[in-house]
Amino acid sequence: MQNYVHRGETLTVTAPYNVVTGQGVLAGNIFGVAVFSASSGASLEIVTCGVYDLAKDASTFNPGDKVYWDNVNLVATSAPPASPSTTPGNREIGVADLVQASGVNAPGGLTGDPTVRVRLNVCSIGLVGSSDMDPGLLQKITVVLTAAQIEAMNGAPVNIIPAPLAGQVVVPDQFVIQTKPGGTNFTGGGAVTFQYHGTSINPHAGNLAAATVNSGTASVNVLAPPSAAYQPPAATGIDITNGTAAFASGNGELIVTAYYSVITLG
Repeated sequence: MQNYVHRGETLTVTAPYNVVTGQGVLAGNIFGVAVFSASSGASLEIVTCGVYDLAKDASTFNPGDKVYWDNVNLVATSAPPASPSTTPGNREIGVADLVQASGVNAPGGLTGDPTVRVRLNVCSIGLVGSSDMDPGLLQKITVVLTAAQIEAMNGAPVNIIPAPLAGQVVVPDQFVIQTKPGGTNFTGGGAVTFQYHGTSINPHAGNLAAATVNSGTASVNVLAPPSAAYQPPAATGIDITNGTAAFASGNGELIVTAYYSVITLG
């Protein structure tokens, strides 16, 4: 293929303002991290993929939350643009990558954290908001449920996929649930399922048995799409719950990863 140029992970742009190495940069519709310091108007190389600690405002993030770029204050933020289709405001740049193998979350979860760890999402660069996204683009979000959330989710479902904008629906592809037992196994409980918030619609086949959550053995479990058609409600997120009985007495975690698309209704 003679027209191939390069992989596009590092791009050369014109610095839109004075930047220092490691700083986030939005040059036109291209977001990346500066490889070196440069003055406004100078040639600059930026990296457009990878995981970086970026300066943030007072926002707090959960693992898997979308991260936006405030190009006025030059910081990462949790605030999306007010009007995604028309306002050239905050740009979506990736997701918060806070979960670490050590068990101690990376920075970004507290108001006082000066940075947030971000996995840059090349596919979202240049988008003002989710309404501009290609409906076929598969998204990913990861949420870590604490023992308290696991024990309470029978009566207090935990949001996994946030609600999209008005006129949009969330269509999951699959849910992956990792059980991470602690020193004390959970007891009781019931089948773990996912539901559109405030409804009884389950966008998947099967469930996660209570025995799997209560087991002292770590596991990875996949819930596939349903075998029959269903109608997803508009502007509605998806929660994890267990509808029959509450879990008790445990101190482990559930790491939930959802793969999904956001579809704009015609």
